[in-house]
Amino acid sequence: MAYITKANAKRILKRINLSSIGNIEGDVYKKPIYFLSSWETKYLLLMQSLLKEPDKFAIEVYQPVINRDTYRFVFESEQQPSYHTNKDCVRMRSHYNNLEIPFEILDRARELGGEDFVKKEVLSFRDWFKLHFELYQNNKESFLKQLEIRWRVERNISEIDKENSGIESIENYSLIELEQEIDKIISYAGAYFKSKPNRQNIIRRFQKLTFLAYKPDVIQNNDTELSDYELKEFLKEYDVQFKKPIKE
Repeated sequence: MAYITKANAKRILKRINLSSIGNIEGDVYKKPIYFLSSWETKYLLLMQSLLKEPDKFAIEVYQPVINRDTYRFVFESEQQPSYHTNKDCVRMRSHYNNLEIPFEILDRARELGGEDFVKKEVLSFRDWFKLHFELYQNNKESFLKQLEIRWRVERNISEIDKENSGIESIENYSLIELEQEIDKIISYAGAYFKSKPNRQNIIRRFQKLTFLAYKPDVIQNNDTELSDYELKEFLKEYDVQFKKPIKE
């Protein structure tokens, strides 16, 4: 069995361009789930394909993550998403650590020679930093003096330390239990619809478009009695109560 961090898994899934993928055969569930959009259905079918046939998924769907150097950090572009053969692997649990290139170096380089000169200076700074890395770790005061002398930077370097998302457990339902949970959510959604006679038209119209609630743009053609803010809050509530649990 192979393991992967949540962050890397998300990076892989974000690379899937749903618009470039045609129709996918199969059903998400034994019966239609009426409030899922065509994109949500397609995404779930892709996940189904990944779990059933990972080799086929890798050949037909997977789009490798291409790392590009932003020239903003001391350590070069992050590695490709990796799998680990052991869930206790130290590297899988490690945090992400990096340091920002001081903005003074970037600003001066842009003034002197544009973006090409910025890249050259960043590469030079990285080499210098590696030579002084031990000093940085053991004697920050001495390091900062050397930083000021060589690079005319009168401040510390900004450190980035992102905590690892760690390992999460999921409920390992049997197929019967899983179907019961899904049917329960669908039933709740139906009961909710009946209990909101003054919101039924809104649910019919926007139940497949809840993603609009998370966009900064104003929802177009909002002819409901709700303001844009109120409509977005209502769609978020519907999404959190019914759609997200179903997809999970």
